[in-house]
Amino acid sequence: EFKGDNFIVDPMDYMTNLFMAGEIERLQKETIEMVNDPRYQFFDFEANLNGAGYQLLNSGQTKEAIFVFDFNTKLFPDSPNCWDSLAEAYWKAGDLENAKEYYNKAIQMDPDGATGKNARNMLKEMDSENKH
Repeated sequence: EFKGDNFIVDPMDYMTNLFMAGEIERLQKETIEMVNDPRYQFFDFEANLNGAGYQLLNSGQTKEAIFVFDFNTKLFPDSPNCWDSLAEAYWKAGDLENAKEYYNKAIQMDPDGATGKNARNMLKEMDSENKH
């Protein structure tokens, strides 16, 4: 178990092992503790969790990817990229309602930036797919 005195050298490996073991509550609790621990400032939790989410998504594990992306939005609610990624996973899962909601949230948070632009493009693509 994560305690303040035992430093985890590879947080991603540690989190992956908890995830694979199905220890989801422990994973969530301990990840939050690490994110808030200044000793882990070197580790980009947001980017690493996002990368893990895409690995799951690209290997067809959509439900698991949604879990990871959703968890990332809880850890980093002000990150438009987290919402954009969650939207993409919902789209791949066929849940267009949630996909649109989260793409729009990303656009709202980053109206002029790269993430907002990407989200607008994805919404256009989604609309054109649904017209066929």
